[in-house]
Amino acid sequence: MSPYPASIMPPPWLPAASRVPLWAHLSLWAGLVAIDALQIYFGLHALNRTTVSHAFDWQYALVHGVLTDILYAGLFYVNWLILIPNILAHNHVWRYVLAVIVTIAVSVGLRVVISRYTIPDGGTEPINPSRQVEPYILWGLITLFFSSGLKVTSDYLQGQRNRRELERQNLLTELALLKAQVNPHFLFNTLNNIYALTKQQSARAPEAVLRLAEIMRYMLYESNSEQVLLAKELTNIRSFLDLQRLRLPAADAEAIVFHSRGVPNDSTYQIAPMLLLPLVENAFKHGDLAMRPEAVRLTVALTTAGELRFEVHNFVDANAHSPQEQAGGLGLVNLRRRLNLLYPNRHTLHVESQPTEHTVVLTLAAAL
Repeated sequence: MSPYPASIMPPPWLPAASRVPLWAHLSLWAGLVAIDALQIYFGLHALNRTTVSHAFDWQYALVHGVLTDILYAGLFYVNWLILIPNILAHNHVWRYVLAVIVTIAVSVGLRVVISRYTIPDGGTEPINPSRQVEPYILWGLITLFFSSGLKVTSDYLQGQRNRRELERQNLLTELALLKAQVNPHFLFNTLNNIYALTKQQSARAPEAVLRLAEIMRYMLYESNSEQVLLAKELTNIRSFLDLQRLRLPAADAEAIVFHSRGVPNDSTYQIAPMLLLPLVENAFKHGDLAMRPEAVRLTVALTTAGELRFEVHNFVDANAHSPQEQAGGLGLVNLRRRLNLLYPNRHTLHVESQPTEHTVVLTLAAAL
């Protein structure tokens, strides 16, 4: 949709960058009307004539004001729409200076004609060029400076809008790439688990496929939004935990613990989708599920002030994984980047690695 009303739409052959925005139109005509009002005000107070003469002066002021406004408006638009985009924008400074001189000369000539034929007594009073030309040159230069100043301001504001839009598009692109890395990473690990179940000819393999389908449905249809309800994100994590419990004997299912505090089912708290899953996935990828009574413990807490705290604790086999692997690998690298993009200055991610234990605490501050 164009930012200009149809009544002031510029010709379609003009470049988009040279078109005059509505606020510049309003600034120009508000300035011209204000100058006309001041001239009429001071002119009326300087006169001491009869009522008939005052009526004549009003007619003179009206005609003279309309014609001069049209002249200086034309000077404004010529500079904005023609001189600056077609000459100065191409770094032809001297050509622009020459064009300004010619434009000023033409405007002065037209202003002299306007004054001569709108002056009282039918224009019989002679015009003294030495008294008229210099003020007309000054007013022409002021109009051009005003036009150039607004043009520079308009270009700066447009440039700022373009930069913000470019940054927004780059941000969306980067987030999409990071999310695309999360999904295959999770899928790869889960398929390995299902493969292990099928290789063992476990009766729980079909249930594992069903849980995976539920998680993939969430990824496809829920995580496309910028924000999702925290309750939905936690439901997805519970499905993931159920999938991981299938790797354990039925009697050991309680080795995976999930505590939730302050998150009712009807909570309206929102979070970026797939933000917590890399922490959970990391616990199972590098954790030792043979530890008892707890192999993995998750805790999520939402305060009344809107601060979210998510903690993941798991035991690791110090002989099976290097310290770098225990720190999280690609999953945590992507998570840190997403946090910096989505929650700048509103998050903390604390990772504590010990020879046999690994703890990650993510805190998201309440939105301002």
